[in-house]
Amino acid sequence: MKKLLIPILLTVSAWSVPAANYLDSLGDNGAGFLDITSVDVNNTATTLTLTVNVAGDPSNAGNNWGKFLIGFDTGIGGGGNLNAVNGWGKDIQMSAGGMDYFIGSWLDWGSGADLKNWSGSQWDTVTATYLPNPYNLIFSVGTASVSYTFDLAALGLLVGSSFNFDVYASTGTANVVDSSGNPAAQTWNSDPYDSGLNVSSYTIQAVPEPTMGALLGLGSLLLLRRVTRR
Repeated sequence: MKKLLIPILLTVSAWSVPAANYLDSLGDNGAGFLDITSVDVNNTATTLTLTVNVAGDPSNAGNNWGKFLIGFDTGIGGGGNLNAVNGWGKDIQMSAGGMDYFIGSWLDWGSGADLKNWSGSQWDTVTATYLPNPYNLIFSVGTASVSYTFDLAALGLLVGSSFNFDVYASTGTANVVDSSGNPAAQTWNSDPYDSGLNVSSYTIQAVPEPTMGALLGLGSLLLLRRVTRR
């Protein structure tokens, strides 16, 4: 029985809550793969995942000049960087609450991402895909989306914690060409850009406890797998 119990617990710990979907206007940006159509957010007991859906293919080699950025206001209402440049030096603001965490990601050079925190006077790197990465930041590029997964602890989040966020599509030279919180069409280089009240909110949900039936089902599958291998 002990051999079966360990895999079951590992499977249960990876369960997540249903994703919350935040829609953005289609066609409010001229470059398809930088046209954000929606953002899906969900969490497990220990991780947060944001999937940014776009109208084109960010994995296409010809689109490797694109960048995707995320601003977080985890204090909601204060304590963040209100009116200054974000973690990459681009003039992107969250003046209604303050940006206290920032993710920057790129599609070239093998793709990658870093997560920074506003100390009160500067942006400090919390974790990155190219560093030891203590908070397990993962940046994935698909044919119609990019996604980020990292530990809740990276943003100091717990079950019940709420935060505001905005996702920005950008380039190496332009500022903001699309943002998930703004349904209006945006110019090719909205500089400076302020999310203002055009932000989305998410609350970390408790992961439901698995039912006894689900546990028995998992146990049966694992037992069957062991028998089959014999």
